[in-house]
Amino acid sequence: MKLTGFKMTAPLGLLLLTAANASAASGDLLSVNYTVFIQVVIFIAAIFILNTLVFQPFLNLMDRRDRLTKGTMEEARELEARVKAIIEEYEVRLADARTHAQEERSRIVKEAQDAATGIVSKARQETSSLIEEAKKKLEAESESIKQKLGGDVELLAKEISSKILGREAGA
Repeated sequence: MKLTGFKMTAPLGLLLLTAANASAASGDLLSVNYTVFIQVVIFIAAIFILNTLVFQPFLNLMDRRDRLTKGTMEEARELEARVKAIIEEYEVRLADARTHAQEERSRIVKEAQDAATGIVSKARQETSSLIEEAKKKLEAESESIKQKLGGDVELLAKEISSKILGREAGA
């Protein structure tokens, strides 16, 4: 409601003028006379008019603002609670992912260590078998060389002794 101007009604204006004249006419300002009743009526009318035009609209506006503010605050609290829940869920998932990644890493490292151990073991076995084969081959060759040289030793000894002696040995 817009209040553009205040028009005084005739009875109210008359009452005001009468109260003002009566007050000015009386010499004693603290005495109680009939103007007190007029002032009470004016006061009650002013309260009624101000209540209707100013206080009620203002209080309604304040209530509406409080409702909107409380609604917004409640919505903000709800959003904050949802954000906290989402963050907690994210942290739980992140911790689970870290745990899973650590387990997977440990599993892969163990598999790699097992594979390395297997490869080293296999290489040692192959090396051992190759060394054994080489030893057997060397022994066989040394035996064959010994046998070959065994028959030739006598012949070589005779040749060496005959060269040293200058004559043929064993004759």
